[in-house]
Amino acid sequence: MKDAITLKNIGQNIQKARIKKGMTQEQLAEICGVSSNHISMLETGKSTGSIPLIIDICNNLDVSPNYIFENTIKNFDDKIDVFPNDILITYLKLKEENKTFVSQTINHLYYMQKIDKLNYIILILFYV
Repeated sequence: MKDAITLKNIGQNIQKARIKKGMTQEQLAEICGVSSNHISMLETGKSTGSIPLIIDICNNLDVSPNYIFENTIKNFDDKIDVFPNDILITYLKLKEENKTFVSQTINHLYYMQKIDKLNYIILILFYV
C-alpha cells in the first residue's frame, strides 16, 4: 500500500531527526504536548500527525518540513519563479521606496489590464 510506505518514510525521517537531536520519544512528546505512544505511532508509520503537530515537531527538532517529507512528495519544487533571476536580484537591491514604486506600478498595470478598452480611453481623456 502506497500510503503506508509514505507514512513509514515520514515516520523514519522524524525518527532520524529526533535521534540526531539526541532526544527520546518521551522528550519530543512532552515538548509537543502529545503522548510518547503517539510519537511512536508516527515514527512507525501507524498514525498521522496534524499539520500543527508536524510544524511543532519540525521546530523542536530544528528541521524543515522538506526534511520530514523527503522522498514522499513526487516532483516537488520549493520555489516558483515568478520573475527571471536577473530581474529578481535587481529588485532585491532596490531601496524600499523604489520597491514600493515597482509594486504600485505592477498593481496599476494589472488594474489597467482588467478594465475594458472604453473605460481605459475615458480614463486617459479624464487625466489628460
